[in-house]
Formats: sequence, structure tokens, C-alpha cells
Amino acid sequence: MDREESLFTPVDFLEEKDFIRACSSRTAEEQEVIIDQGSFSNDLFIIKSGRFVVSDSKGEEFVLAALSEGDVFGEMAFFRSGIRSATVTCVTPGEILFISRKSFRELHDKHPDLAIRVACSLGGMLSDRLKQADSTLSLLVDDSELRQRYEIRRLMSELKVSVRKLRTNDHEVNDLRF
Repeated sequence: MDREESLFTPVDFLEEKDFIRACSSRTAEEQEVIIDQGSFSNDLFIIKSGRFVVSDSKGEEFVLAALSEGDVFGEMAFFRSGIRSATVTCVTPGEILFISRKSFRELHDKHPDLAIRVACSLGGMLSDRLKQADSTLSLLVDDSELRQRYEIRRLMSELKVSVRKLRTNDHEVNDLRF
């Protein structure tokens, strides 16, 4: 793989030591609001452990996403330096890493290839999220039966991922007992 191709290789944020060194970390407690919709900030967050929900709290609260280890949030305001578009709340206690735009610039000065790979990974995530949002919006225009089937499939998929993660965590705990 040449250098140009490697710049587009997705980053596993929790495996990149130089990236982790550029971040700060903190613990998050159950029901703690990490990001409040409408607030101003430009930090990017990476989940090291725990579970979090992203919700739109305008009017009725609507859950937009469920996030866990390795997932990223706050990327929109990180890129645009602006108002937070959603609320992020801790569901199960955990640890989060966060990086400011200033710290990211310093990372870029020291490790430009890594910073470009991080930015490309975030761009890919945003692209995937936009694609999913486009699919959801197109279904909202369609009839309600199709929309209901889509929502059921989406919820089942999220449930399967959660069950797999729980089983993996249970196996890791059981392995430690022996």
C-alpha cells in the first residue's frame, strides 16, 4: 500500500498511541449529560468504555443513536466549531477521551500523517451517517408500513450488536475467573 492509500486507511482511535496522548480523558457517570444540545463547544469525543445515547431534545426527546466503545461523537461541532446539534448522555458508566481543535492542530504539527488519517476516518463516519440519514428520510416520505418495517429491522440490528457486545464482555469476565 502506498503512502497516499494509507492516509485513507481508517483509524482505530483507541489503538493509536500518539492520538491517545494528544487526548484528555475523564470518567462519565450514569445519566450524566456529556454534551447538551444547543451548547457551544468544539471537542471531539471517543468512547473508551461505557454506553451513551445521542438524542434530539427539541420537542419530544428522540434517540438518534446508541454508542459504545470505539464510537465517536461531537464530530460535527469539532469540524464546524459551533453549536451542538444533539444531547449525549451516559447510560452506563465509562471513560471517554476528548480532543480539542487546538490539541488536534498540535497533533497535526507532530504527526501530520496520523492527523490526516484521523480526519479522513471522521469524514468517512460522517459520510456513513449521512447515508443512513438519507435512507431514513426517504422512508419517511414512503408509506407508514414500510417505515415501520425499517424501524423494526434497525432496532433489531442494534439489539443484536448490543447482545454480541454483552456476550463478549461476559466471556472476557469468565476468562478472567479461571
